[in-house]
Amino acid sequence: MYRTVIFYLISFFFLYSCHSQNDNEYFYQLDKEYTALNNDREKIYGLYIKENEKYKKTQDLKYLISSKYIEMFLYPDNRSKKISLIYELLRINNDEYDYITTACNFNLALEFEEASPKLCLQFLNAAIKIEEKSDKKTFLPHLYHMKGRWYFNHNNYYQAKLYFGKGLNSLCRKDTLYIASMYNNFALCDQRMGRIDSSIKLSLYGLKILQNKKSLTEGELYFINLMKGNLGSFYFIKKDYTNAIKYYNEQIEFQMAKANRNPYIIIRNSAELLQVYKYMDMPLSSKKLIERVVATLPKLESTKDGITACTLLQNYYAENNDFENLKLYSKKLEMYNNLFYKETVRDLDAVSDILNGYIIKNINQEYDYKIADQRKKTALMIILAVVVIIFFIRAIIRIRKRNKEERRLLESQNTLLENDKEDLEKDIELQKGKIKNLHLNLNLKIETEKAFLENLKKIKKSKNINGEETVKDLLFKINNLLQIDQKNHDFIGESSEETKQFMQKISERFPFLTEHELKLCVYFRLNLSSKEVSLLENITPGSVRVYKTKIKYKIGLVKETDLNVFLNSIK
Repeated sequence: MYRTVIFYLISFFFLYSCHSQNDNEYFYQLDKEYTALNNDREKIYGLYIKENEKYKKTQDLKYLISSKYIEMFLYPDNRSKKISLIYELLRINNDEYDYITTACNFNLALEFEEASPKLCLQFLNAAIKIEEKSDKKTFLPHLYHMKGRWYFNHNNYYQAKLYFGKGLNSLCRKDTLYIASMYNNFALCDQRMGRIDSSIKLSLYGLKILQNKKSLTEGELYFINLMKGNLGSFYFIKKDYTNAIKYYNEQIEFQMAKANRNPYIIIRNSAELLQVYKYMDMPLSSKKLIERVVATLPKLESTKDGITACTLLQNYYAENNDFENLKLYSKKLEMYNNLFYKETVRDLDAVSDILNGYIIKNINQEYDYKIADQRKKTALMIILAVVVIIFFIRAIIRIRKRNKEERRLLESQNTLLENDKEDLEKDIELQKGKIKNLHLNLNLKIETEKAFLENLKKIKKSKNINGEETVKDLLFKINNLLQIDQKNHDFIGESSEETKQFMQKISERFPFLTEHELKLCVYFRLNLSSKEVSLLENITPGSVRVYKTKIKYKIGLVKETDLNVFLNSIK
């Protein structure tokens, strides 16, 4: 029974492990399906509805988690909502599926990268720890990349390069975009470390990786444009203004030609480009660039980018004594600064509320878990106690039953022994009586034989005795002798079952004994003297002693051993 229970528990464990692995695979496939939607909100919402319907139909927790996971991507611009959803997903998942735990920690690290760098690193380390043990390592290159970026933002460029290198080594060769981005990161680190030539070399190598591809995706084209802006900055630092202007303008022209342009890219390096135009004495180019910045300003979505653009315009108009525009963009800069302050305070409040809510939920959940765990332990202890009590009760019942059975059997055996004892005692008394009769008969025979001999002597001596009377008396004595022999014969011939069994056992044990010797063994067993045996067998007492010695020799008894005692020991 116990082996069966253990077998089922082990089977359940393996089935459960396989189940978890299959569910992780389900989330891998779901993530691929989401990625293929290219951030199309309507399609993402459709995928969310599909997963939610699966949960409603099956009530399987896996589908609730999958629906919450997709819902997380429906709010890319609503930071508070997204963080709240991630925390809820973490709570529901409760470390059940490694893929979801890693994805949640990774996304939380992204959300807290600027607001709380320490918290960001904490989530990153938690995700890396899980992912390094994973077989697929889906997130690992991006986690290494992000940790390298964390060190880069904290001016630890050696550590940053170390993690960028780990990210590069864990990438697949087909991931050309990510490989190029790692070389771009190496270039940025070297630039901060004062290795401008190395930065330019690494950036050109990264560009070459992407430009050698036959067909480029939108993301790859965008990243080539980003790397060109970085190259412009590297050449600007090196004071190679010709190449700086070339790469800066290629970056800006690319964005101006795009329908869904990224206005941030246009102002990203405009301050440096303005300085290049100033050094190269190109006022018309500077004016054209400022006009582009002015046109781009209303399209900027980020308050931070608005501050960068207004600061650039303020400095330009101050240098050119254009007080009207200087006043205008100074007010706009003040407006952006105030807005940025409010957004920062709001984000900090929102993050604090989310964190506090999560901490409270976590405490409540931990408390509930402890209560539930204690209840489980209590229930388990009760069940264990009941099982132990049942086991002991059954053991006691079995012991009592066995003792009762043994007592009954003992009583039965005692009764049988008592009966056997009584029968044995009766048999012994009977045998004693028979032996006593045998001795009496033998004594009577001896006396009769003596009288017979006396009569014969009288006949011989007396010549005038009445012959007829003497013959009658002799016949009477002979008849008495015959009757005594008959009685003795009957006694020996009675050879009760016990005697027959004795003769059979001794003949089986000592097959070399003759019939006559076996018969003598029966007499010896009855403790008859040599004289008594000689009378029964009509041999001399000396012959009986010779036979006795011969039998002892045959059966291998030493001289000191009593044959009568030995024969009585055979049962």
